[in-house]
Amino acid sequence: MSGLSDLEDLLGPDAFGYFAGGAGAELTLRDNLAAWERYAFHPKVLVDVGVRDLSTTLLGRERAHPVVVAPMAYQRHAHETGELGMAAAAAATDSLMVLSSQTTTSLPEVAAASGESDRWFQLYVFKERSVSLDLVAQAREHGYEALVLTVDFPVAGWRERGSGFRVTHPLALNPSGAPLTTEQLFGMHDPTLTWDDLGAFAEAADLPLLVKGVLRPDDAVRAVDAGVAGIVVSNHGGRQLDTTLAGVDALVPVVDAVGDAVDLLVDGGVTRGWDVAKALALGADAVLVGRHVLWGLARGGPAGAEAVLRQLVEEFDTTLALLGCPNARDLDRSYVSRFPERKNVPPHG
Repeated sequence: MSGLSDLEDLLGPDAFGYFAGGAGAELTLRDNLAAWERYAFHPKVLVDVGVRDLSTTLLGRERAHPVVVAPMAYQRHAHETGELGMAAAAAATDSLMVLSSQTTTSLPEVAAASGESDRWFQLYVFKERSVSLDLVAQAREHGYEALVLTVDFPVAGWRERGSGFRVTHPLALNPSGAPLTTEQLFGMHDPTLTWDDLGAFAEAADLPLLVKGVLRPDDAVRAVDAGVAGIVVSNHGGRQLDTTLAGVDALVPVVDAVGDAVDLLVDGGVTRGWDVAKALALGADAVLVGRHVLWGLARGGPAGAEAVLRQLVEEFDTTLALLGCPNARDLDRSYVSRFPERKNVPPHG
């Protein structure tokens, strides 16, 4: 991937390949980025934008802005501070953080580092269900506000980069820290998970439940009918099934299917504040940012991750002003459309 050669040197080819890689030929991985460029803005002019409100509401609570740190596994392989560094960056920027169940730092440690900052917990369901239920209990005990159940990982997608990566830090499901290959870790996932299991995990958590990994409108409707509090429209960062829709392209049909019945979030390729504005204009309540902020952590530790998050929020603020939409909650489809097909456009410069 262009512009990331320093990270391969920094992290080593195996860890870099694991974090940067996608499924198959990585078409979806690339399209996650390109998809945001397919949407054009329609700004209003002569609007008073002297004061701007970036806030959004998730699970009935006002959040300072709609940028959410996505759940990402094994962060101590990106930087020695790992999830603690990411939690510090999120807290410094008033960003909600979603902690991965494949965390290389314990739930109580991350909770302590987060302080009063908003935090959710992402859950994989493992064949050994007691492991997942123990993580749910820890999340509830240590003040995680919601459970984000990833539903697009019955088995691992076909990935070629990072095949030599081994996890050497302790995990909740591997407290000894003995090196495990990704194949060993992926083999712990439960491929028998169905809609019937949602209620059981929601009851066990006694927390609001979101499902992450929905791309189809009919699945979104079924999730609403099952009583979830939110849906994350996601293709898992292009890491599961190649040639699926980009998250932003899947978002609109989901919005049309479920409206405002639940909170809607989207991820995949969000790297700029104007991507955030496009997502909200198309009907999302927030976006999740993954690799982009992880690269900040890898390059500069907590300060690096904080700088990435701060820039995203500042870009979003500037975008609202230039769109003539001082309140983020007022963004709607009148502000965006698909770019007309562009032919023979000369390259910049």
